[in-house]
Amino acid sequence: MRKLPEGEKFRFRCHKELPCFNKCCSDVNIFLTPYDVLRMRRTLWIPSSEFLKRYTVTLLGEEGLPYVLIRMMDNDNKTCPFLGQEGCMIYQDRPWSCRMYPLFPAGEDGQTYMVEEKPSCLGTKEDRQWTVEEWKESQGVKKYDEMNVLYSEITSHEFFSKGNKLDEKKSKLLYRACYDLDEFRTFLFAWKFLDMFEMEEDAIKELEQDDEKLLLFGFKWIRFNLFNEDVLNIKPDKKFEALRAIRGK
Repeated sequence: MRKLPEGEKFRFRCHKELPCFNKCCSDVNIFLTPYDVLRMRRTLWIPSSEFLKRYTVTLLGEEGLPYVLIRMMDNDNKTCPFLGQEGCMIYQDRPWSCRMYPLFPAGEDGQTYMVEEKPSCLGTKEDRQWTVEEWKESQGVKKYDEMNVLYSEITSHEFFSKGNKLDEKKSKLLYRACYDLDEFRTFLFAWKFLDMFEMEEDAIKELEQDDEKLLLFGFKWIRFNLFNEDVLNIKPDKKFEALRAIRGK
């Protein structure tokens, strides 16, 4: 790893003619953000619950936060399940960490990066040069960054810095609202939770059809439920009913 001074360029180009092509997609921990899961399962046209069960493994951190990783294949090379002979089979919807490679964040400011220049990766010896911003632009990272910043506001919330932890029930609530969006949608509409909040009809309809809008609402739902933030408005005549229902579910 080498820290990239601001404005400095790095070399990288990955293509099929390289002897190491595809080899970096094996035996590696690839952590998935909620937006990663949204894009990946959507391109596969399968429900979020099925995607999570088939392709991921979830770990719990000490603070009770769920960490979702790609489940590697059970073979000698532990290859990524989305890897084919021609490369990534979900390339247009690949995760943030795959888009960013060979760059890795070097701090929490989102501006400092390290570049991996291991000898086995011949792509770092190609002539093509990039600045960090040029690379991010070429890899379509902007939307991922926007969604990930919102999620990081949850995972780095002062609730945790004060030593608080999520119990099992709250961990499941966060996992469902951020990762298992189909289940979260069913949860919201089956129990008619949205009827208790001051929301426009058009906004409610969007949650039925638009996964990105649902994920954004999920972030608010977490802040409202776990951190008691005033980000959702309960109808005055539904306040007691809403609080009782939320605590019960």
